[in-house]
Amino acid sequence: MAFIERENARIYWNALGQGEPVVLIMGLGCSSAMWFRMAPTLARTHRVILLDNRGCGQTQTRTALVHRVAVMAEDVVAVLDAAGEHSAHVVGFSMGGMIAQQMALDHPARLRSLALLGTHPGGPWAIQAAGPVLRLLFDKAHMSAEESLRRMRPHTYGRQTPDALFEEDALVRLANMPAARDYQAQLYGLIYWSVYSRLPSITAPTLVMHGLEDALIPAENGRLLASRIPRSRLVELPHASHWLMTDASAECIWTLQQHLKQHST
Repeated sequence: MAFIERENARIYWNALGQGEPVVLIMGLGCSSAMWFRMAPTLARTHRVILLDNRGCGQTQTRTALVHRVAVMAEDVVAVLDAAGEHSAHVVGFSMGGMIAQQMALDHPARLRSLALLGTHPGGPWAIQAAGPVLRLLFDKAHMSAEESLRRMRPHTYGRQTPDALFEEDALVRLANMPAARDYQAQLYGLIYWSVYSRLPSITAPTLVMHGLEDALIPAENGRLLASRIPRSRLVELPHASHWLMTDASAECIWTLQQHLKQHST
């Protein structure tokens, strides 16, 4: 367990395992604890570096109206420095995938490979969720933590996913829920963010993975990313939604392991 100080924040990070470094960047409103289905397995063969984004988990920030994606990308670079790693495989989920794209463009030499899970390139080019789902995303800040998770479930978990898996995720999330102010600051940071026009400049070999049942970030976004990023590979999971690491955990981990193995040094 460690912290770094930068840009009015005290960023929490941690590492487990040994081997080539892999940085895992979590999504909107979620702490790094939500990598619990993937991190232990990856740590058998890699050094897994985890961090809590601004507004989540053990990371502490001073009052901020917006947590900007570019700033959070610089946080990841600072964590790499603190961990003594010049470069790493970078894996981003949802908002974390947006942070990963920003990092890949601003600091290409710091990436050994890139994996984008359930994410989009931002701006008007991204394929948006249906109106009711988008409204729910903004309304969550005014709900209880339990209600927000259950209201989002039909849009973010696969139809075949057992209740027990959803409940396991919910317990971890409820133990690490951000304050409404920080959730909104992350959300506002996404509204005007986009790297769509810059995607062809990404040089890292890229895996794009998306669940076909995803109603929050529709699967067309994965196809869009893969069509714009050179040296990219698209994998679509037919029975997974947004939380593809839960809906199709074994397939998701295996696919990522093969990607890391292919691009290891």
